[in-house]
Amino acid sequence: MILVHRLLYFSLCALFFIVGDLYAKNSDDSIRPFYEYKGNYGKEVESKKTKFKSTFGYNLVDMGRNWSPIEIDIVHAAFNQLPPSFHKIPSLKSIYRLDKIILNAENSSGEDIPAATLPSFSTIYENTSQSYSVFVQKQELRVELYNPLFHEKQVDLINIIQHEMAHAFDFSKGFLSFSDEWISLTNFKVLHIFALDGVRDSDSLFALVNDPKVNNYAPTALRNVSTYSRQNPQEDFANSVTAYIHYPYFRYTHPARYKYLKKNVFNGKEYFLNDPNVNSFEEKVNSDLEKSLNNGAWGDVNTILIELSRSYFPELEQKIINRIKKALGTMSVSQEKDKTLTLATCYLMQPEGLKLRKNLIRSGRISVKQILNDPQCFRYARDTFEKKLTKWSPSNLYFYQDLGRGFIQFVDPVLATAHVRGFDTEYLWKIFFEEEGRVILAEGSSFFRNGGNGSIKIDLMKSATRDFNFPEGKILRIELMAKRTHPTNFKSFESERTGARFIIQPWFSYIGPNPPKVRVNFPLSMLKNTH
Repeated sequence: MILVHRLLYFSLCALFFIVGDLYAKNSDDSIRPFYEYKGNYGKEVESKKTKFKSTFGYNLVDMGRNWSPIEIDIVHAAFNQLPPSFHKIPSLKSIYRLDKIILNAENSSGEDIPAATLPSFSTIYENTSQSYSVFVQKQELRVELYNPLFHEKQVDLINIIQHEMAHAFDFSKGFLSFSDEWISLTNFKVLHIFALDGVRDSDSLFALVNDPKVNNYAPTALRNVSTYSRQNPQEDFANSVTAYIHYPYFRYTHPARYKYLKKNVFNGKEYFLNDPNVNSFEEKVNSDLEKSLNNGAWGDVNTILIELSRSYFPELEQKIINRIKKALGTMSVSQEKDKTLTLATCYLMQPEGLKLRKNLIRSGRISVKQILNDPQCFRYARDTFEKKLTKWSPSNLYFYQDLGRGFIQFVDPVLATAHVRGFDTEYLWKIFFEEEGRVILAEGSSFFRNGGNGSIKIDLMKSATRDFNFPEGKILRIELMAKRTHPTNFKSFESERTGARFIIQPWFSYIGPNPPKVRVNFPLSMLKNTH
C-alpha cells in the first residue's frame, strides 16, 4: 500500500504524458528532440550548475543521464518564476536527472513518467488512538526529472517542474495539503478503507476523496485532464500553485485557494493584476470576451477560451458558444476570424462547439486540415477519441457504505471528452465472490447523458438490476467499465475494466469526520529540516 501512495504522490506527471499519448499528440511530438546538443560542454555545464546552486540553493545531479546546458537553462527559467519561498528549502538538497523512474517489478516501467517528487508516504487510521496519521518514508526529499520531460514543449516542461517544486514546498512545511484549512476549502472528505484481514481492532487505510457535487477543483494544464486535481489534496495543492503563477482567471474561479496561497505560499507576491470592475468569474469572462470580439482581437478570444477550459463551466460555455455563433454569422467573413474563432471552440467542452466546427467545414469557411493541424482540435478528433481515449478505464475506485447503502466513487477522465464528441456514457459494474470462482453476486448500470465534472458517485442498490444483500465477512471484488454510445449514429465503445477488493463488516464505519484531523509523522532524521 505504501507503493500505492507513492504512486499517487507523483502520478500527476505520469498523467501529463499518458494523456498526451491518449489524445494522440501532434505529428511533431514523436520526433521532438531532447533539449541537448552535440559536443563537449563539460565546463559550460559545471558553470551553469554552480550558478543554479548559488541562485536557488540546489545541486543539479547527474544520475544515469547527464544534464545538458539547454536543460539547465530551462530549469533555471522555471525557478525564476517561483517565489523566494521556493528557493533554498532546507530539506531539499538536489534535483536529479535520470533516464526514467525506477519502479518495483510489479508495476509498469515508468517509461512515460516525466518527473516525480519523493519521499513516498502512507495514510493510516490508527484504531488505538482513533487518529488519522500520515507516515513519511525515511527517504531524502528530492525532485527527479526523467527523459520524457525533455520531450515536452517548453511551456509544459516549466509547468511540470513548478508542479514538482510545489510538492517539495508542501512537504517542507509539514504538508500544508493535509492541514485542516486546505482540506476544508478544497472539499476533500475522509473515507476509511477496511483492512482485508477482517480484524476488528486492526489499523486501516484512509483516503481523502473529492466531493462529486463540487464542480471545480484546482485548474489543470492543457496537457492534463480536468479530473486530476480530484485525486488527492496533494495534487490539488500542486496544481493550485502552478495555476497561481500561470492562469490569470484563477483568482476569480478559485478565490479561496488564491487567497490561501497568496498568504501562505507566495508571501503576497502576485503575477496578474486584479480587475476592480468585476465581481465574479462570469463577469470577467463576459467583459473580456465582448472587448475582444468588438475589437476584432480574435487571438484574445482564443486565450479566454483556453483559460475557461481548465475547469468545468457548462452554463457559461453555452452562452459563449451562442455569442461566437453570432459573431461568425453577423460579421463580415474573413479567413483570420473564421480560423481563429473556430479553433478557439476546441477549448469548449459542450457538443455545440463540435457542431459549429462541422457546419463551418461544410460551408467551406475552414478546412479539415486547418482543424487537425491544431493540437487541441486534434485531441478531440474522431479517430483520437474512438481508437485511444475510449479504452481508458475509470480510476480511483472506492467502495464504501453510508446510511446502510453501498456506494462506489471514482473519477472518469474521459467523460468530458466523450460529451464533446456527443457520446452518452453508461457505467457497468459487477460484484463477484472473489474466492468462489468469480460467481456474480450483483450487477448494474448507471447512465450519464449530459457530461459532467468527471467525478462519479453511484448508489449500488439503486443501480442494480435486481435486489441483493452484501454478504458480511467475505472478500468481494467489484469491476467497473465505461460504455460510450452515440445516440444518433449508434457507435459504441467500451473501456478497459478497473477493479477493487472490499469486505463488509457490520461494525465498520466508512465515513470519517469532516474535516478530519490529520497528523503527519516524519522520521527523526527529517524533523530538523522540516517546518
